[in-house]
Amino acid sequence: MRLRFEVTALGSAGGPRRGMLEIDRGEQGSTRVETPSFLKYTRHGMQPHLVPEVAAHMDEQPAATHVQLEDFLDEHDVEKRKFTELRKLAGIDRADMILLDVLDPTITMRAGKSGEKFMGVDSEGGLRRLTPAAFVQAVNALGPDVAVAPADYVHEAQPSLTHGKRIAKSVARSTRWLDETLAGVAQAAVFAPVMGSLSPEQRDISAQALAARDGVAGYVLNDVALSADDRMWAAQRSLTLLDPGKPRYMAGASSPDMALRAVLSGVDLVDSSYAYAVTEQGLASAYVLGGTGTSAHVDLWQDDMAADFGPLVPGCTCMACRLHHRAYVHHLLCAREMLATVLLQVHNLHCFQRFFADMRDSLARGSLATDAARFIERYGSDAFAELSQLAEQVSSPTTKIQRQRHA
Repeated sequence: MRLRFEVTALGSAGGPRRGMLEIDRGEQGSTRVETPSFLKYTRHGMQPHLVPEVAAHMDEQPAATHVQLEDFLDEHDVEKRKFTELRKLAGIDRADMILLDVLDPTITMRAGKSGEKFMGVDSEGGLRRLTPAAFVQAVNALGPDVAVAPADYVHEAQPSLTHGKRIAKSVARSTRWLDETLAGVAQAAVFAPVMGSLSPEQRDISAQALAARDGVAGYVLNDVALSADDRMWAAQRSLTLLDPGKPRYMAGASSPDMALRAVLSGVDLVDSSYAYAVTEQGLASAYVLGGTGTSAHVDLWQDDMAADFGPLVPGCTCMACRLHHRAYVHHLLCAREMLATVLLQVHNLHCFQRFFADMRDSLARGSLATDAARFIERYGSDAFAELSQLAEQVSSPTTKIQRQRHA
């Protein structure tokens, strides 16, 4: 298996870019993903609220799927866990590129602490100690196309983010675990997490170490515990030192405003968890990169939706909007019917896909920075803040009562 990435258009040095990511599996075919784009977010390897039969009727989504290993760490002794090939286990399309990360990108606060020889992982079965050897064993059994090496992520608050030995220790551990991963993984391309938190010195040390390793196929920016502004500072600090010919994935930057900021900084991939967060609140996405609209979402819980027989969002061409209306989805939500979240997820992913297609078109015109500024001006800087962290969503709208939704 070979991973190739080509930058096809560059907005400015160190800025936004278009590219083509290709996975060549030899006789098993190849997969191409045009960037900037997103990885389809999953839980236990499956897209939330979507079965393959429904997904098959949706508008074309990128052939790229994100899977987190922590969903499968149910055995207390991780090294004794027997894994099945991911495509068989979760029914993932064989044409999709699968990126296997250790952590769920939507969870920002974690209790697990790492040690010298293991990464602490908060799995559904409790705290797990994941060694590089156990990770390599899992990767070789699960068979993803891309594997993100384990890392000693820092979740402590200031001042340990900028001072003391904690960050330096994190960088050293992560670099060592990366080398063990590169030496053990048989087929998958390895993406390396960029470390250093808010320490300029340590971010430079980490980026330079990764850039010097030929076996690294791409980079991961995973600073989800930081504020949005700090995360963008950290990304921009590191990206200038990394190989520009390799793809960059930013974890947890899936809200439209954060995705725009990430892409403008030179990021190629994010995840689609924002679409899921919107669905979980019973909302239909209405944001577009161009146009004149000022409402980012339509609230299907509102009482006036009961008599509204228009599409979820006027002008939308998704399956949910073509075949159903607001009143029907409102009824499904109030009746706690699972179909409500299925239809909303179909629509919200369609909107998310269209948003990225518009970004690529805007990049081709050389107007992304201007279009992004107008987008934020139209919708406001706080339009996406409430839904940007999926970790705050404790249950599906089908299990809530309406008056508790904004509690």
